[in-house]
Amino acid sequence: MPITFDTLDELKAFYRTFRLEEKAGNGKALLAAPAVKEEKTAKRGRPGRKPGIIIDKPAAKRGPKPKAKAEAAPKREKGETLTSKIQDAIQKYLNSNRSFTANNIYDDLAKRDDSINKQSVITSVLKQMNSTFKTVSVTERPGNGPRPVKLYNA
Repeated sequence: MPITFDTLDELKAFYRTFRLEEKAGNGKALLAAPAVKEEKTAKRGRPGRKPGIIIDKPAAKRGPKPKAKAEAAPKREKGETLTSKIQDAIQKYLNSNRSFTANNIYDDLAKRDDSINKQSVITSVLKQMNSTFKTVSVTERPGNGPRPVKLYNA
């Protein structure tokens, strides 16, 4: 049968009488002898709002701060990396206002350098179109495989 207490003072008195102490050697708790000296509990204010006080304004929602939307020019790679070559080829299509696919970019690069990897180029084109050139319009048309082909600048 559980022990019940009517007031908090009764609970504190019971706890003081039969409090558990930890033995330093093996860490097992032992039942201590009843405390002879009554502990003084100093009443001090707790931080935070007082009970019963109603706050007029609702709490502000937390979350990430909104980022400033500055339309800057797309970040472009410099040098002779594959990414910079891909970005140059994409920009060439955009400047001439022609629509293109990732395969068109690969074909354009393969004419200049036959040692490039088709899968790397196509993957990089898709990533570039989702990041650096994300403002370019995209449409899809049926392809030879199970997925549609993305047609950019259409």
